[in-house]
Amino acid sequence: MLTVLTSGKAAPGVTTSTWALALAWPGPLLVADCDPAGGDMAPGLLAGRISVDRGLLSWSTAARRGVPARQAATMLVEHAVEIPEQPQVWLVPGVTTAAQGTSFTAEAWERLGSALHTSSASIGRDALVDAGRLVTERGCWPVLRAADRVLLAVRPSVRSVHAAQDATQRLRHELGDLAKVSALVVGDGPYSAGEVAKALDLPLAGTLPYDRTTAQALSDGATVSPKTLRRSALLRAASSLGETLTSPVEASRVAEAVAG
Repeated sequence: MLTVLTSGKAAPGVTTSTWALALAWPGPLLVADCDPAGGDMAPGLLAGRISVDRGLLSWSTAARRGVPARQAATMLVEHAVEIPEQPQVWLVPGVTTAAQGTSFTAEAWERLGSALHTSSASIGRDALVDAGRLVTERGCWPVLRAADRVLLAVRPSVRSVHAAQDATQRLRHELGDLAKVSALVVGDGPYSAGEVAKALDLPLAGTLPYDRTTAQALSDGATVSPKTLRRSALLRAASSLGETLTSPVEASRVAEAVAG
């Protein structure tokens, strides 16, 4: 199962939400940082703790055009790093700058989308992607099109909902419809999660709480003990959401929605 997280321009915490889900995922997982503006996953939680010579760019050089999708998926393992806090989670670090992002061609994104889509069959791992914010026409659209599920992160505020509405229009244009898109409401605000999902005309995938201490650890590398991290409100909520997202019932629902 390939799950992609993205958002509109109001910065609702896609990277933090992706890390929270990754660390709480109920099974082996491959995480890919696909933000074309420059990935924040490795510089955040893993700042200074992993090698920077592996990631999307090294994979795209190795998995040249013509490499079958399953082989390309297997090759992703060679360009991933193991997460010390959660060894069953592997991260493929993203580009570090927007300039590097422009060097990642549409054809490379296509190969990556196909490889990630086959990850369950090829390497026995679900795939989770941080796609960054949908604010320009440029982006990892082939990965979003290859996804089984797209979670649109949004805060329960007017500003964030407006940004998410613009993102839904971009998604509809690029994907053809919104059958596999659902809302992930992050934090507190003046509106309920249900009201936010209704305003976006999307099903509600779930909610994640605002948890400043844990968010700082995930996005900025602030020091938090593994025990505190595991027991945090954010990771407990992410664990519940991960169980829901990977349940057979949810997988069947997603397949039926996409099939039409």
